[in-house]
Amino acid sequence: MNKIEKFVKACLSKFKLLSIATAVVVAVGLLFLGVFGYSTNATNSNVKTLTVKVNQYAYSQHLDEIEEVAEKFFSENNIKYAYDMNSEMYGDESELVYVFNTKVALTADVLSALQAKFDALTATDSGHALAGSVIKVSTHTEKVLDRLPAKALLRTVIAAAVFAVLACLYVAIRYHYTSGLAMFASLSVSAALTSALVLITRMPITANLLYTLFFNLLFTAVCTMFTLNKVRKAQKEDKKIDAETLVNSNLAVWQVLSFAAACVVALVFVGAIATSAVRWFAAISLLSVVAGVFASLFFAPALYLIVKKYTDEKAAERARYDYKRS
Repeated sequence: MNKIEKFVKACLSKFKLLSIATAVVVAVGLLFLGVFGYSTNATNSNVKTLTVKVNQYAYSQHLDEIEEVAEKFFSENNIKYAYDMNSEMYGDESELVYVFNTKVALTADVLSALQAKFDALTATDSGHALAGSVIKVSTHTEKVLDRLPAKALLRTVIAAAVFAVLACLYVAIRYHYTSGLAMFASLSVSAALTSALVLITRMPITANLLYTLFFNLLFTAVCTMFTLNKVRKAQKEDKKIDAETLVNSNLAVWQVLSFAAACVVALVFVGAIATSAVRWFAAISLLSVVAGVFASLFFAPALYLIVKKYTDEKAAERARYDYKRS
């Protein structure tokens, strides 16, 4: 840990280099977006879908059992789907939609075999939880929405911006405006790097990106607060402490890395046991952890140090001026 702390402290004086590195990553991400567009591997325009239509009672009470039957069938037959969607519909019918690449062979035999599985379980004398349910399976070749819903994306961005502004205002009022500025920089850099990394690594852009955005903001805010809290406590104990000693002695390296490690373990665990849609959330969130650690442990403290030195110098100048006047 001492080597890591020394490395982090050495980076505090390299704010220009950190800024350039951040700008380069974001620029590369924008270049990838402009040249290749965003990845649509999980949201193909022309895909095959397998729809499982279910009566409303079975959908509301036994959705997990229905999904388990379908996913076990796919696994046994080595059929891989890109992602799945659940849709509650009006009336007495809802549906589960599994989306496949067009190369996947969803033959009539596959359809009949899955339907037979459900028929056996829905028979009134089956003794299964799905007994008496109405479940019908069908396949289609269709065009699926291949981009994020514009309204949902706009609402999410607005909500995230409001959260970021409120968090920065709270920190600025409760601590000092230098801390508020550091928080703003940390959240902004983390969000920008996460977006750039998603574009560079060609992660599929789905609705999961909206949830990842909030995870990224919360993760980065918590990590940034670890250091800001230590700095504030040290300032209260020694009001004459110089800026460089203040920041170097109060970097929350252990807390940030421990929290990041815990989040990584949780995300890997969730990705391992969850559905494909949640796996993409976990994968993108892992990138946001990397971006959040960089922003909160390197970028924000380096910026705070620069601003703190500047404000201390101005305060010292005002003190000398007031002394001469008196």
